[in-house]
Amino acid sequence: MSSEEMLYAQGAKIWVPHADLVWESATLEESYRKGAGFLKICTDSGKLKEVKLKADGSDLPPLRNPAILVGQNDLTTLSYLHEPGVLHNLRVRFCERQIIYTYCGIILVAINPYAEMPLYGPSIIRAYRGHAMGDLEPHIFALAEEAYTKLERENCNLSIIVSGESGAGKTVSAKYAMRYFAAVGGSESETQVERKVLASSPIMEAFGNAKTTRNDNSSRFGKFTKLLFRNQMGVMFLQGATMHTYLLEKSRVVYQAQGERNYHIFYQLCAARSKYPELVLDHQDKFQFLNMGGAPEIERVSDAEQFNETVQAMTVLGFSIQQIADIVKILAGILHLGNIQVSKKFNEGSEEEDSDSCDIFHNDIHLQITADLLRVSADDLRRWLLMRKIESVNEYVLIPNSIEAAQAARDALAKHIYAKLFQYIVGVLNKSLNNGSKQCSFIGVLDIYGFETFEVNSFEQFCINYANEKLQQQFNQHVFKLEQEEYLKEGITWTMIDFYDNQPCIDLIESRLGVLDLLDEECRMPKGSDESWAGKLIGKCNKFPHFEKPRFGTTSFFIKHFSDTVEYDVNGFLEKNRDTVSKELTQVLSESNMSLAKQVMTLEEIDTLCVDSAKSSTLGGRVVISAGRKQQGNDTRRRVVPSKQHRKTVGSQFQESLASLISTLHATTPHYVRCIKPNDDKVAFKWETAKIIQQLRACGVLETVRISAAGFPSRWLYPDFYMRYQLLVYRSKLDKNDMKLSCRNIVMKWIQDEDKYRFGNTQIFFRAGQVAFLEQVRANLRKKYITIVQSVVRRFVYRRQFLRIQKVINGIQKHARGYLARERTQKMREARAGLILSKYARGWLCRRRYLRLRHSISGIQTYARGMLARNKFHAMRDHYRAVQIQRFVRGALARRAYQKRRRNIIICQAAIRRFLARRKFKRMKAEAKTISHMENKYMGLENKIISMQQRIDELNRDNSNLKHKTSEISVLKMKLELKKTLEAEFKNVKAACQDKDKLIEALNKQLEAERDEKMQLLEENGHAQEEWISQKQTWRQENEELRRQIDEIIDMAKNAEVNQRNQEDRMLAEIDNRELNEAYQRAIKDKEVIENENFMLKEELSRLTAGSFSLHARKASNASSQNEDDVGYASAKNTLDINRPPDLLSKNYSYNDSTSLVVKLRSILEEEKQKHKVLQEQYIKLSSRHKPTEDSFRVSELEVENEKLRSEYDQLRTSIKHGVEINELNAQHAALQEEVRRRREECIQLKAVLLQQSQSMRSLEPESLQMRGNDVNELMEAFHSQKLINRQLESELKAITEEHNSKLVEMTQEIERLNNEKDELQKVMFESIDEFEDSNVDTLRQNDRYLRRELQKAVAQFLLVQEELKLANAKLKAYRQDGGQLEHKIEEEMIRNKSNGTSADVGANVTKQKSQNPQGLMKFHSSDLDKILQRLLSALTPRTVVGLLPGFPAYLIFMCIRYTDLTNADDDVRELLSKFVIQIKKMHRTPHPIENRVIWLVNSITLLNLMKQYGDVDEYVKFNTEKQNQQQLKNFNLFEYRRVILDLIVNLYQALIMQIQGLLDPKIVPAILNNDEIQRGRQAHGMRSRATSIGASSSPEHGGGPAWKQLIGQLEHFYKQFQHFGLDNCYAEQIFHQLLYFICAVALNCLMLRGDICMWETGMIIRYNIGCIEDWVRSKKMSNDVLTALAPLNQVSQLLQSRKSEQDVQTICDLCTSLSTAQVLKVMKSYKLDDYESEITNVFLEKLTEKLNARQMQKSNSDEFTIDQKFIQPFKVVFRYSDIKLEDIELPSHLNLDEFLTKI
Repeated sequence: MSSEEMLYAQGAKIWVPHADLVWESATLEESYRKGAGFLKICTDSGKLKEVKLKADGSDLPPLRNPAILVGQNDLTTLSYLHEPGVLHNLRVRFCERQIIYTYCGIILVAINPYAEMPLYGPSIIRAYRGHAMGDLEPHIFALAEEAYTKLERENCNLSIIVSGESGAGKTVSAKYAMRYFAAVGGSESETQVERKVLASSPIMEAFGNAKTTRNDNSSRFGKFTKLLFRNQMGVMFLQGATMHTYLLEKSRVVYQAQGERNYHIFYQLCAARSKYPELVLDHQDKFQFLNMGGAPEIERVSDAEQFNETVQAMTVLGFSIQQIADIVKILAGILHLGNIQVSKKFNEGSEEEDSDSCDIFHNDIHLQITADLLRVSADDLRRWLLMRKIESVNEYVLIPNSIEAAQAARDALAKHIYAKLFQYIVGVLNKSLNNGSKQCSFIGVLDIYGFETFEVNSFEQFCINYANEKLQQQFNQHVFKLEQEEYLKEGITWTMIDFYDNQPCIDLIESRLGVLDLLDEECRMPKGSDESWAGKLIGKCNKFPHFEKPRFGTTSFFIKHFSDTVEYDVNGFLEKNRDTVSKELTQVLSESNMSLAKQVMTLEEIDTLCVDSAKSSTLGGRVVISAGRKQQGNDTRRRVVPSKQHRKTVGSQFQESLASLISTLHATTPHYVRCIKPNDDKVAFKWETAKIIQQLRACGVLETVRISAAGFPSRWLYPDFYMRYQLLVYRSKLDKNDMKLSCRNIVMKWIQDEDKYRFGNTQIFFRAGQVAFLEQVRANLRKKYITIVQSVVRRFVYRRQFLRIQKVINGIQKHARGYLARERTQKMREARAGLILSKYARGWLCRRRYLRLRHSISGIQTYARGMLARNKFHAMRDHYRAVQIQRFVRGALARRAYQKRRRNIIICQAAIRRFLARRKFKRMKAEAKTISHMENKYMGLENKIISMQQRIDELNRDNSNLKHKTSEISVLKMKLELKKTLEAEFKNVKAACQDKDKLIEALNKQLEAERDEKMQLLEENGHAQEEWISQKQTWRQENEELRRQIDEIIDMAKNAEVNQRNQEDRMLAEIDNRELNEAYQRAIKDKEVIENENFMLKEELSRLTAGSFSLHARKASNASSQNEDDVGYASAKNTLDINRPPDLLSKNYSYNDSTSLVVKLRSILEEEKQKHKVLQEQYIKLSSRHKPTEDSFRVSELEVENEKLRSEYDQLRTSIKHGVEINELNAQHAALQEEVRRRREECIQLKAVLLQQSQSMRSLEPESLQMRGNDVNELMEAFHSQKLINRQLESELKAITEEHNSKLVEMTQEIERLNNEKDELQKVMFESIDEFEDSNVDTLRQNDRYLRRELQKAVAQFLLVQEELKLANAKLKAYRQDGGQLEHKIEEEMIRNKSNGTSADVGANVTKQKSQNPQGLMKFHSSDLDKILQRLLSALTPRTVVGLLPGFPAYLIFMCIRYTDLTNADDDVRELLSKFVIQIKKMHRTPHPIENRVIWLVNSITLLNLMKQYGDVDEYVKFNTEKQNQQQLKNFNLFEYRRVILDLIVNLYQALIMQIQGLLDPKIVPAILNNDEIQRGRQAHGMRSRATSIGASSSPEHGGGPAWKQLIGQLEHFYKQFQHFGLDNCYAEQIFHQLLYFICAVALNCLMLRGDICMWETGMIIRYNIGCIEDWVRSKKMSNDVLTALAPLNQVSQLLQSRKSEQDVQTICDLCTSLSTAQVLKVMKSYKLDDYESEITNVFLEKLTEKLNARQMQKSNSDEFTIDQKFIQPFKVVFRYSDIKLEDIELPSHLNLDEFLTKI
């Protein structure tokens, strides 16, 4: 089967000609066969036809493009490049999708929609900036961006050629192109060139545009605008512009066809006539030049407003007020000139009319007004309107004009004045737009009329079509050149493309003896006429193939242009070519008293297109602002106006101007815009096929298609071709590593003709139709494969259905047989049951009789036995009671006798004892009076003193122990209470465990039931069980080995614990020994004192004994004077009455001495007690000196101890639960905890030493107050320096301690984590052991592997922790050494301070007291402000800031503000805050990293909060402490400065957002929209290589890793920076909300402008990528408000994936609440259908539009389908209370601010 037969198969879509529609779609009813002479088709209208064909099939109708290619944005990507395919593609895009721009190779086709389109706003400009052509939807901005990018890269000149017929939108397209250039190349200089360029458009439209039957704003002149750019630091800036105009339609000034208007400026001037009463204007209908067309107004256009806009634009472009006034006077003069009435003139003395002359009344008001406005002589003007002068050799003759000649002279003068005024205005515009500086390059925008053909075509149409022929030739050459360059670049073999060359037609017009040459020759003839010129044309030009003569008459001729054959009417050719005006009338105007009129009339026309700006001759009737060939240097001088014979004609001037334009375009890189007018009725989106196809032929679009079709129009990248057509060959022919070879195999299998394709370096090139052929093959193969799949699926379905029926039948049979068997069995059971029932019934009756009899007998026996037992019981009870009565009686009698006998014995004993006691008393009383008794008594007293001293010591020790025990008891009570609560929790856990045990038992029971069912299977697995037993033995051995390893690890931990405890005991012993030694020394001193006193007492006693030996006798009467006080010792009692007054005090000296000795001894004893008490108090005071310091630090450790107890209790619980191994590991953990506690105690002791030293410094007092002033100053300086050294040492010690504590905390957390993992591991292990016997083989093996892996992991982690612990111990040892060195340094410094402090005066103490009570102030000098701010702001690096308090510079600045408030220095605070704001603004305007901007933002917010918190405002001080309220600002109200800082914060926020957005911008589109699937889906539609060059750079793999991960990584980086620098979460959320809004805007705008990716897959990818971003936001615990910015993008993704039928209209409306109507419709119209999706109908779109318009959406720009990317949401600054104390802030030394700031 040939390719034609395959393509023209039944059902194929083709195009057939149609009379009205031009082309109509049809479907083949029968397949085509070679040699068949006809085709049976069915048109879309339902008609059956037969199309006749040639035998060879050369006239087969064109095929329709596949549905996948319909609606392409580039016509050259269509598989079938022919006229109906192009026309249908444009119609689909314009009518169905309402897209007005389409590419056709290098051409941008723009169809006028006759409706306002939201396509040209600033957001669209920003969207297209930086994107290559093909990345986004076709647009005039895309073409302009391509030109601007080429200008930046290659620094070359470029041009944009805009063409089309009147009303097609040429001027608008050119205006928007210039607007784009002005926007992207905007200058920041004072000239504001971009504003002037845009302001020139209203002026040129007012003076050069008019209403025609085809266009309300038609340009009646050609315009070539050069936008001049300069290269500044690699960036192109708009420098200026120049404007070149040509072929102004002057005839419109004096004549307009029906339905047309004059130039807009005249109607605008009449509408604004009230502003210029001196012009004597009236309604436009009152003027001859304005009322000819009968259409004075334009719908929806206000001439008055347009005039104001024109005047404003003229003011912007440098027109002075006087110039504007003179211009409107000239315009008004033209209008009044047209109203001058030329009347008939009669011969003198008769009423006969003079046909050769005419007359103008002297009192003609319009004549007078014209003369007054133009300030010329009315008589001269009238004279030369009525007369003309003919010059001869030596004289001139005045000849009167006829009425027609006078009117022609008047009209010619009006046209001449307007042309000169137009030239003047253009000159002023060029002077204003171009400042004369040297430009680097330019971009030219050519706004030229397209090919025109009317019913009557005259000289203007001839010139226009001639210009289009030249431009078409240049275009064909450029397209051909680009096509061949593409082939050479790809390295493919090619043959010369044959394209249409219109050089013969151009030769017909401009060659010698051509049309223009003969016209100029005829114009030089004195009596030349149009008829004679037509005759010469027919005679001379008949040899040209593109010239045709009319069949009848000689008043017209035909020229075969490239688009159509045009008939030209020769009438008026000569007059328009000559374009003459009366020399005398121009002279009258040249002599005007108005300077502007004189200047305008004497203007010399300059060749503005010529490179060297050479001047050309001044031609009276010339309007074209162009010139001829280049002249020499002397030709640039002003020349006298040549004579009539040497004046160049309009045709020759236009030819030279066109040649100059073509040469300029050849020197540039051109870009083409072809504007198409869709209908003549100016109805929005109305499609007239016949008119559009004529314009496509005329503007060169079809020629471009033909050139492309002649080569290889379809181009595919190798990866894209491979992905789409890989199913066309077997898998063995494919190689993913060599896609080029795979693609070659695919193509060579199906396309046999090698001329139909070429393999390039990066692409495959196909002839026209080959891609469609491959698509057809692919569709056939897919149909074939789908059929196979369907057959397999159907077989599967029917087989499954059969098996189900078979299963049902078998089931029915089985149940039927079972039912019968059960019935038979039931009968057998019933018979057997009857026998059994009768047997059991008889047995039951017999048993019942037997049981009744036995029950009766048993009852009788029971009652009999009971009666006998009761009788026996009563007899035994009576006997027992009698025995008890007898026992009690006998006992009472015996006790009575015993009491009586005992009482008698006691009386006897008392008498004998009384006798013996009296005798012993008398003997002891006598012995007391002897000397030996006194010695024994003294010795007993001494021993008693010693024993009492020892007792006192014991009591003190017991007392201290009891106090210690009391404190321990309170702690233990707390522990006990805590443990009680933990025990309650433990009980709860135990109850839960019991519940779980019950559940496990239930499960075990269920398992047992299942095990019974599986016994048969277990018996079959006997061999496997034997293997399992052997394996189990192996596992047990390995478990024992692992247990042994664990035991070794536990032993190691125990050894480490023992070593640590020994070390701790040694340290505690050293401390205890030190304290005991001190107490021992004090006890020795006390002992020596007591021994000395004892020795003195002994001497006194010996002296008394020696002096009174003979006075020891006592009288017997002393025995009766005893007292009850026992003062004895040992086993004897001494009853001395020391209070009794002596009987012989005045007589016996010995008695007095004895009594005083006793009293003295007792007083000595009391004194010793007092001394001991004092010593005890001193000891307690000395021993507790360090206690308050330690207690103050111990209080801070209570919570740590509490946590320790809780962890110990957890260890106890785990030990109870898990066994010995856990206990050992917990013991090791407890040892580590003990080590941590011991380290903590050492740190507390070090702190106590520091505090003791500081207290000792405070205790120093000056010894002398008489020092001199100089010595005092020196001592003060020494004291301050020493104080700084001490503070630095303390800070170093504190830093070391904090670092140590943090390390310990980290280690503790690591140990706890390891313990938790260990617990989980052991739990799993023990559960595995418990279920060991119940598990199957696979489960146990898996558990064993898991346990091994986890145990190895735990062991490795334990060893790692041990290593870390060793390192920590080594570090702690080093820290101790450092601490000892620091302590030694502190002691040395304290000794030095002590020596220096002994001579300090009272002032030193005062200063010291102030330094120890800071007030939160920073003292500074105003002269140092610049240096302070420079070091706090400019010199502050992010690395430095990370180590500081968040907002630390703000705290310092506010402390400086408080100092100025304290000193009431108003100037200083103003200078401080002003310089701070200036410094921040200066840094914020210059480029800086994002980190710096975050730092400045944090500091500014912190400073603002501090100014509010300490600003004495009730709203902000309610959370302050009393100290903070005392620190409020007293003298200053900083409200105004708060506003300034708030503005500064907003500016910093906006600068930060813009910088972050600049970094995110290139990552957004690849991260949200692009991926491999989307790239393949897009390229599968045949996009040319231009669009794929950018796509490759934005693939997800570009840059390493998926693009969405790169985007989230960037956001993560910013989030970490915010966290590091202390930015509050509320501000971070605002920033991320703005960033997500920017991400949504960029992605959504790109999606709206890329119709090729509006598909279902894109929605899926967007949803996935957005979901990743949302997950990241939620992982950061941000509020849900942050994600609201992504709502439009989420809804777009859902819209792309939703169903699009008429029933889903309401669902879509409810879904898209965050999208505007324009956005929803844009997505719907750009949506690309997949193979399985149904077509989107117009009815659906209409209903959807109606629903969307009916809903209430509060949006200002509902017609905009883009989102403003530059919008930044307002920044909300929230007050945050700061609990940081200003007095605690210290100045870090690394900031180098000590010499400028002093803390007070």
